[in-house]
Amino acid sequence: MFQFACNILSICIYMHLLFISSNRIGDSLINLQVLNKYIRKYKKNIEVTLVSGPLPMPIYDDYSMISRRINLTKQKYNLHWLKLYKELSPLKFDEIVDFRSSIIGYFLRVKKRNIFKMKKGKNIYEQIHHRFDTDLKKDFKILIDRVRNIFPNSNYACLAPFTNWPPKEWPSEQFVKIAKYLIEKGIDKIFILGSENESSKFHHFESELGDKVINRCGKQHILNDYGLLQKSRLFIGNDSSMMHMASLSKTPTIGLFGPTNDNIYFPKIFDHCHLVRSSESYESLVSKTQNYTLNNCLMNDVSYNQVIDKIDNILNAQNF
Repeated sequence: MFQFACNILSICIYMHLLFISSNRIGDSLINLQVLNKYIRKYKKNIEVTLVSGPLPMPIYDDYSMISRRINLTKQKYNLHWLKLYKELSPLKFDEIVDFRSSIIGYFLRVKKRNIFKMKKGKNIYEQIHHRFDTDLKKDFKILIDRVRNIFPNSNYACLAPFTNWPPKEWPSEQFVKIAKYLIEKGIDKIFILGSENESSKFHHFESELGDKVINRCGKQHILNDYGLLQKSRLFIGNDSSMMHMASLSKTPTIGLFGPTNDNIYFPKIFDHCHLVRSSESYESLVSKTQNYTLNNCLMNDVSYNQVIDKIDNILNAQNF
């Protein structure tokens, strides 16, 4: 009886949510768990006004409950916040969830404010999960409204060997060796995922692997990448947005870390995610980056054998 009453109440309650996402794709993917919780709670009785940077915006393309999509593009002197205020000030909101930790919510007509502030040194997945009491099984995903994977079978693996910062990029030769090992194990195809800007680096894989490897860097909608990941036997990649997307897809994920902090960014909250990091500590490696201006690889001591061990464990668990 109590549950029935709660269900009736949830049907009657209407929610207008202002959701201000992070401006990076990886962080926005982690933020999604909170938006999904609100959608799960209010079902069809929710209207969302979304504020996002232009890069993450496509991950929300299948979210039909979003009535307004506002691209927040940085301007000099933080004038983008003034522009946003002018656009939002005529509206009324029941709640705001703000992952930019801005003050704009205090100047808008909002009944309840949820301003997320990152705690230094704490895992971002765990922080958001505990702060908003999300459901690990139901909320950690991307909502898609149609079949996004057009590959005819699931006997493939996905690799994301490229990043936007060279120090955290495991050498391509190592990824080629991993791809060859997977093919020797019986994997039919290897999909290389990444952005359009990274597509030019694909030639190294093609020359070594021929038609066994397929370039998907910037070749399809990002939600199609997600659909591809959902059916993949496993994913291997550096600390990148693709690694975060793989973790949400529930695909067995091997994340490679070096000069970025796995204590903060690795999705250790999931049993299907496996960490391999450099033998040299994050603190030691990051001290060499000279305020992130270094362009040399700092991932050379990430162990190939450790990655192979993780692959074998995953495939054995699948009885492959």
